Amino acid sequence: MSSMSKLAAAGDGPGWADLPRDLLESILARLPVPDRLRFPAVCTSWQSAAAFGSNAPLSPWLMLPFNPAARGGAAVAARFLSLAEGRAYAIRQPAPAASGRVCVGTSPDGWLVTTDAFSELHLLNPVTGAQVQLPSVATLPFVDATRGADGRVESYNFRCFFPADDCDGEVLIPPATLAPDRLRYEVYDKAIVVSAPRRLASPSGETWGGYAVLLICQPLSRVAVARAGDAGWTLLDTPARCWVDAVRAAGADGAVYAMDTAGRVEAWDMDATTTNATPTPSRAIAPPCRCSARACAMLAACRRYLVELESGHLLHVHRLRGAAHAGYTWEPRPEYVEYTTTGVDSFEWKAGDDEACDLPQWSEVDGEAASRVLGARAVFLGKSASLCVPVDCSGSGGELRGNRVYFTDGSYRARRGTCSG
Repeated sequence: MSSMSKLAAAGDGPGWADLPRDLLESILARLPVPDRLRFPAVCTSWQSAAAFGSNAPLSPWLMLPFNPAARGGAAVAARFLSLAEGRAYAIRQPAPAASGRVCVGTSPDGWLVTTDAFSELHLLNPVTGAQVQLPSVATLPFVDATRGADGRVESYNFRCFFPADDCDGEVLIPPATLAPDRLRYEVYDKAIVVSAPRRLASPSGETWGGYAVLLICQPLSRVAVARAGDAGWTLLDTPARCWVDAVRAAGADGAVYAMDTAGRVEAWDMDATTTNATPTPSRAIAPPCRCSARACAMLAACRRYLVELESGHLLHVHRLRGAAHAGYTWEPRPEYVEYTTTGVDSFEWKAGDDEACDLPQWSEVDGEAASRVLGARAVFLGKSASLCVPVDCSGSGGELRGNRVYFTDGSYRARRGTCSG
């Protein structure tokens, strides 16, 4: 503290603007988000540190729904609800960072995965405005782009297929021709930021690297991965599996857990530092999860989520839904059926002490067990993220309650804005 006082009192000597970059980034990472927004206004060196520093929120921020197409101009304001303070903040996003974008994934590090009007994917940090373009959707093996004379995409051909009865082949159906902005609603189910972008120094200047993104996509809910430097998406070889959710594993750099429709969980270890490398073959983590609710027999009436409460402790949540209709004139599908939550079933899984024994079974969480399992934690589930938050460390002042599961709306409207980070 005395050295900081000397800097403050210095006249002609080094001052606050001369603090080392790594120290500024360390300070920045410990500030609440509102103070991070003010940080760049101090001086140019602080502005530079803020552009590349860590921006992971200390407590959850929820990105509120908005209609970016309803506002013109060069910028659009994204609104965020701070659960710690119980108030909303508006952060202006320079075009094309948010204008016309749909959010398909988020990260606890504060990054969003967005898709633009040409259905291309980008990483976006809404606090700093930093963007990283991901490989083209046309590198997926079931998507072809038709381009005009100027090189711009005019349409996409989307090839759908289904597994053959003998599971040794595929049944193709005629490809669908989709407008550039419609493909994103047909292909992207969910994106998971396995490794957040990191600032790198290069001969051409500072850039982003070290990131990896896992994508659950159609058809057949396949899994693809892209890392820094990859020229395209790598489709993982799981043709007979339909994946419904995935989360970044705690305490393991580059590992991700993925869950299929039966509740099986497998893990992939992804090296974000190796370009165009095939991920390590998956390993079994948890067996199928059997749900007693009849509603779960109907896939449309049950949405399933996976969240890691702590290392080696997984929670499988079944969100039982009832159909409801809501019309929005700016929706891509005004008649799209939306759902309202009618019930929740939860199952927990803990890693066994003896790896040689059979995989532990899922156990249902109900009644008093719910307080034991969740305790002073809140779980956020939705189309864009699965997140567990320790309430006793959030400083929420009562806005955020423990032993609760919060759902975001999974409609297309919500995918334009409702995100957690």
